[in-house]
Amino acid sequence: MNHKKFLEIGKMIAKTGNGVGSKNNFRLSAILVKKNRMREAAVNSRKTHPLLSNFYSFPFLHAESSVIIKHGISNCEGYILYVIRILKNNNLALAKPCFACQKLIQSVGIKRVYYSINNDEYNLLKY
Repeated sequence: MNHKKFLEIGKMIAKTGNGVGSKNNFRLSAILVKKNRMREAAVNSRKTHPLLSNFYSFPFLHAESSVIIKHGISNCEGYILYVIRILKNNNLALAKPCFACQKLIQSVGIKRVYYSINNDEYNLLKY
């Protein structure tokens, strides 16, 4: 599987989102992949969703939860998730899913999560 390809796709998708963070200083995207094809994508949002109240004390849509909800919570078994954070200067940064997102990811059957660390590195979470 070409992880760099999906990190680049995630970077392009993140650029389409609104800035988030205390000073809108970054953008975050998540993409679901199966059989080496992107199936769904989402970005961070300040919107909320009632399904998230079981996982988050503040139900804002993180990119990870948004992509899972868009694809269907019961339809994510066996998928790979890529999470990418892009800063204002277009460099990649650490995008490790928060604890609540990790709980949600695990509960829907996603077994591997690749996330950006910087422009040259990514890391893997296995469940």
